Amino acid sequence: MMTKNITQEKERLRKEITSIKKKCTSEELYNRSEEVLSVLEITGAFQEAKTIFIYNSLNDEVQTSDFIRKWSNKKDFYLPVVAGEDIVFRLYTPSTDFQQSSLGIMEPVGDDYTEYGKVDLVIVPGVAFDRKLNRMGRGKGFYDRFLPRVPATKIGICFDFQLFDSIPTEPNDIKMDFVVSENDLIWK
Repeated sequence: MMTKNITQEKERLRKEITSIKKKCTSEELYNRSEEVLSVLEITGAFQEAKTIFIYNSLNDEVQTSDFIRKWSNKKDFYLPVVAGEDIVFRLYTPSTDFQQSSLGIMEPVGDDYTEYGKVDLVIVPGVAFDRKLNRMGRGKGFYDRFLPRVPATKIGICFDFQLFDSIPTEPNDIKMDFVVSENDLIWK
């Protein structure tokens, strides 16, 4: 019974966040994204990282495209690709070819990167985060299944309206090491 209540609470929260996002213009989300990423840039975890797993943003997420291009000559970025029930990561370069996935995400074409021990940082999207470093995704479990394989620092990035004091969690939900929004930097 407990799991059903948590699932319902997560769905309610996802709908609430979606409703807030729909009220924002794409320009607002872009400007908010710039603020979030300017906070991320000053963290030691980002400054020291060379090999970074990051996501290729959907329209309603913290926008990462310009950020990736800006830093791609100093950092090695890898982007996720959905492979069945899992995600794998592939190298991004300015000349990388992309194809659109069934989920509408532009995914890089190339070889899967599997040297997880050499990854310095994972920048993780989410629907909601809390001040206890919990993350709630879109409900498919891709990151919750993938993140335990990567010993790197995990930073969740979000807009202020996606950050709560507490969100519903389940045992398989993976905590972040940091959460960054426009006006917050939270860590262990």
